[in-house]
Amino acid sequence: MNIRKVRDLTLISVDDRKTMVIACDSCGSIGNKEGDALKVPPFITGKFTARVALFEVMGTGAQVVCLTNTVCNEMEPTGREIIKGIEEELRSAGLDNVVLTGSTEENFPTIATGIGITVMGLADNAALKINNVKQEALVVAIGMPKVGYEVLTCRPGDIADYRTIKLLLATDGVREIVPVGSKGIGYEAQQLAQSNQLDLIINENTKLDLKKSAGPCTVIIAAVEKDIMKKISNISNVEIIGKLTQRS
Repeated sequence: MNIRKVRDLTLISVDDRKTMVIACDSCGSIGNKEGDALKVPPFITGKFTARVALFEVMGTGAQVVCLTNTVCNEMEPTGREIIKGIEEELRSAGLDNVVLTGSTEENFPTIATGIGITVMGLADNAALKINNVKQEALVVAIGMPKVGYEVLTCRPGDIADYRTIKLLLATDGVREIVPVGSKGIGYEAQQLAQSNQLDLIINENTKLDLKKSAGPCTVIIAAVEKDIMKKISNISNVEIIGKLTQRS
């Protein structure tokens, strides 16, 4: 069995045709408990933490098959609300029938909210969009980097969504899709270049803050062939941030 890591993903070869794709995310001190730094309903905590790992797996072209939640709080009421948020996010992604399993902390009282999410998916090797950039390509960013309360007050279209991921996956010429989180657009673009053994040339005229945290994947970047920009130009907040070139 071949097991390897690419960026934040773990890839397990199932056989000659299939690969299992695994991603995870954690969240701490975001909720409505005494020790939480950012006060939001636990429903929101569950929803946006699930979003990160779902974006990671779905962006590879894999079909999500299972989501596990490790809630570091009691089931009632915190855990129950977190799970409701996860279920709502699965519905938003069109994944109502995905297996959902997890655990809660019932032995000790907790003063801050904590949760871990793991998502597993299966992909056809021929369609897997990982290390899939074989030639020069444009790097586009979709969505605006937002974090904390900014995420809760953003307008529709400000941040990346599941519809956008599905549209990109269905568009010929989209070579790779990478969600952006706390390390920012610039970091993920560099990781995309390095994993494909290419150089990244940043567009100095971009209006986006390439260093700002994108929180719960409010931005996705994609490596695309130059001639498909017309096909994706109607996506909200899409901007060319650079290009990938052969190493000199």
